[in-house]
Amino acid sequence: MRGLLLSTVFVFFISGLFAQTDSSAPIALTDTDALAQQTENTMTPAQSEAAAKQAQLDMAFKPHDPKRDPNLNPFINKKINPDSNRFINPASNYNMNPLKENSLNPTQNASINPMINLQLNPQSNDVLNPVIMKGLRPSTETWKGLFLFNDSNQLFGYISVATQYVMLSFDNSGTWNGYYVKAGDNMYNYFTLFGVWTGMFLCYDSQSGYNLFDKNGKWTHIYVK
Repeated sequence: MRGLLLSTVFVFFISGLFAQTDSSAPIALTDTDALAQQTENTMTPAQSEAAAKQAQLDMAFKPHDPKRDPNLNPFINKKINPDSNRFINPASNYNMNPLKENSLNPTQNASINPMINLQLNPQSNDVLNPVIMKGLRPSTETWKGLFLFNDSNQLFGYISVATQYVMLSFDNSGTWNGYYVKAGDNMYNYFTLFGVWTGMFLCYDSQSGYNLFDKNGKWTHIYVK
């Protein structure tokens, strides 16, 4: 009888112990969930802001994407390819070649040289300077501009249209690396941040953007949309 009583007491003791352990589990789970929720709430604003910026950039990018629209791709649309269309190739069309036409050459024409005409120089004209005018930076949520692509149709950089005469150039990380000054109806010369002409220039492709040429007048296979 005594043994039966001890067994019964032992069973009740063990049952109570398990009941206590089980009742504490939901509390631990609830605390963990609360901590996770707190962490999530802490991260959400930053994540939301990043997501909003990316969504804005994606929205701005889509109409310019040559992978989505073959008409924007000079390697598919031969009409905008200067190797196939001589009318948009400065090697045959001197009206868009600063190496052949002095009026388009900033070393010959002071009015299109930002070292002389300071209204065209972002270092002298604050309206053109993205360090001061933050809206000109591609990282700005409301930014709208053009996009540079390489010969693999990959994003190569960004261009901000500061005025009808000056466009700012940024690499694909958003770092400002130079600017373009309009020299004629169909072309822009490319300058360093310090206003030195690189010899490179953009020529209008007759439809939807520009092609970039090197200092020898050869297409670099980089283009703007």
